[in-house]
Amino acid sequence: MNLVIDVGNTRLKWASVTSAGLSDQKAIVHKDAKPALWTAALFDAGHKPERVLIANVAGERMAKMLTRSTKKTFGLKPEFVTTARDFQELTNGYLDPALLGVDRWLAVIGAWTMARCALCIVDAGTAVKVDGVDAGGRHLGGLIAPGIQMMRETLLANTSGIARAAELSSPSMSGVLANNTIGAVSRGAVYALAGLADRAAETVEQSTGTKPRLFITGGDAGMIAAAMRTQGEIVPDLVLRGLAVLATRPR
Repeated sequence: MNLVIDVGNTRLKWASVTSAGLSDQKAIVHKDAKPALWTAALFDAGHKPERVLIANVAGERMAKMLTRSTKKTFGLKPEFVTTARDFQELTNGYLDPALLGVDRWLAVIGAWTMARCALCIVDAGTAVKVDGVDAGGRHLGGLIAPGIQMMRETLLANTSGIARAAELSSPSMSGVLANNTIGAVSRGAVYALAGLADRAAETVEQSTGTKPRLFITGGDAGMIAAAMRTQGEIVPDLVLRGLAVLATRPR
């Protein structure tokens, strides 16, 4: 058994990889939480894994805590996955491949392993990341935008009238357009990101001549997918699927 861990900016997700495949994803919020809370959930002694593979975008401090906990609990040194120039048929499209976020690269690997066709991948977390892949496995690059919560917080923190009206609003999500300010702020963020994802899928199709298969992952996947015109498939554990592919290969 191998343990795979996806550390985002807000949440930490993990699963085990066995001969039967990838287990169901588990998750916990680590942002602003005491480390003892999430380490207790993550490092439930249970079965000792043979390997621990980690994708970490939460910084060096988080990496050090994970290293200490992995060594203490399992007597293992964790393997922090990094972005590569290529993987099997996939080719990283960044000018400097190392600068593509490891979560994005793993989501591409996970999606490609599932579909092996033209892809548009939307990862809707703290930040929203969009990546395109052509039918030959060439990564076309991508887009990054603030996520739903970050958009809300930025707007409310940098306005006076909107922030005040939002504070006095009675939340209601009835109707197509919001009838109160806090609803307008929330819905505006969702539709902005849905529009971004729709346009990205159209761009991949226009540049490749092939309609891409659309995968949507991340904590806000459901909200964005519901507002999109393009039909996509929600895959909550896409980064973990990429890690699982690596976990089944020799070191």
